[in-house]
Amino acid sequence: MKKITFFLLFLSLQAFSQFNKMDSLGSFYVIDYKLVWQKWYALDDKAELNRMLKSNDFTADLDILKFGTSAKTKPYKLLADNLPEYAQHDYEAFLAVDFIGGRYRVSIKQIVFPDFIENIYYNGRRQDTPRGSLEQYILRQDGLIKRNNTNLHVLNSFDTVFSQIFDYMGGESYE
Repeated sequence: MKKITFFLLFLSLQAFSQFNKMDSLGSFYVIDYKLVWQKWYALDDKAELNRMLKSNDFTADLDILKFGTSAKTKPYKLLADNLPEYAQHDYEAFLAVDFIGGRYRVSIKQIVFPDFIENIYYNGRRQDTPRGSLEQYILRQDGLIKRNNTNLHVLNSFDTVFSQIFDYMGGESYE
């Protein structure tokens, strides 16, 4: 009887350990402890999509017809009310477009605030160190999203901005 109980306990622990924790909020996903904004769209015409990407300042560095499917964005400012101090500064991000079948996926990751300097005091001395990524402020140590009002507002603001950029290009979106 003890062997059967031990075996069932061992089996349940093994089954539980097979699952990876993944958190999401809107179109933001946590993948390998990194915060990624991803959205799928239907692909009608690749040349037309390339023209629309080139005409937008945020995606102008992409050239999907010449296999330029990833780029680092220029610094942009997130325009929203009641943002924390770090989100009021310019941000840069890594932008990637992947084509699979008759659809394409837009991924925005590595969102950083390069000009934000946070005053940190260590042993009574002021340390001026640049703080970088959005993940430092949004993710907990275990890789899940800190669900407080400030973080939810920041993520929803980014989600709105990114969706406004890509939704008119892609038409029908898939979640």
